[in-house]
Amino acid sequence: MFFNKKKSMNFDYPPYYWHKKSQFEKLPKSESDIIMLGDSITDEGEWTELLGFNVKNRGISGDTIERILHRLNTILESKPKQIFLMIGINDLVNEGKSVTTTLEEYKKILRNFQEETANTKVFIQSVLPVNNKVNLYWQDNNNILKLNSGLKNLAKEFNYEYIDIFSLLVDSENQLDAQYTVDGLHLNGQAYLVWKAVIEKYMIAPKP
Repeated sequence: MFFNKKKSMNFDYPPYYWHKKSQFEKLPKSESDIIMLGDSITDEGEWTELLGFNVKNRGISGDTIERILHRLNTILESKPKQIFLMIGINDLVNEGKSVTTTLEEYKKILRNFQEETANTKVFIQSVLPVNNKVNLYWQDNNNILKLNSGLKNLAKEFNYEYIDIFSLLVDSENQLDAQYTVDGLHLNGQAYLVWKAVIEKYMIAPKP
């Protein structure tokens, strides 16, 4: 059920995507892996240093649901212990997809999880807010809230855990708090500490 490779090769994915994908294919894999999967917001996190144990960063800047589907076999072939997924903002911002379409495509990832690695514990993380005062060209946070509501429902449908990060990073106007960002979308170090404090409660750290 993985994404059609021949079809996706026709899309203009940037060199960074192919280089990272190629590297992920060559790196060691284990059933004990804890994987952070997503786009640039995941990619920019120094997860092993933040959490104090080995967490594999499988984020690629610019990734969409389609791009993750195209590389999902590399993620799932080892039957990892845990996957923490955050994806969807680029589908809204860069691809201009509706919330409904984004959720329908998101389901394809979850179906692959269930069919290919049923024993992996999957955590669906909310898509994060943006700050449209810093940059007017991002996305309406109301759409992100609708997307997150749909993701919460998908978590119930697939019997996965939903983790709300959105509400911890917003200001009183439901914008990404300016103290956590420079460009209105990506996160600074303090924001990653907030994120880390939430997800570490769910992580099964390897025994020393």
